Amino acid sequence: MTQQASISGIQLPPQSRVSLKIEIDSDVNITAFVARQKANRFLIMQVGDQLAAGQPDLYIADTLYWRVPIQFAPSRQGALGVVGHLLINAQTGDAHLADGITLTELLDRADTLYARTTL
Repeated sequence: MTQQASISGIQLPPQSRVSLKIEIDSDVNITAFVARQKANRFLIMQVGDQLAAGQPDLYIADTLYWRVPIQFAPSRQGALGVVGHLLINAQTGDAHLADGITLTELLDRADTLYARTTL
């Protein structure tokens, strides 16, 4: 797993030396594999079988989440692209859409992507 962190708003003078320590103490009851399964179940139950979960990344917020890309993959064309993300709680397994989008917006994005690729 690739580990990344982003810190914005810091101005460093040239030839600075930075020492950074990040420590997180949290239970992780849901693995990336299980998070992907839960994401696929959520998608099938909510919108059908043309959306599928991609590879999760661990996302650190007020709690730990797995951020799972939602791929639009109609059966005849295969995977066309990512239309949104799900957040799966790493402790409880609860799923919800990320970035404040709704199911309707998610499906609109899939329709737009489909229209672009079938022209």
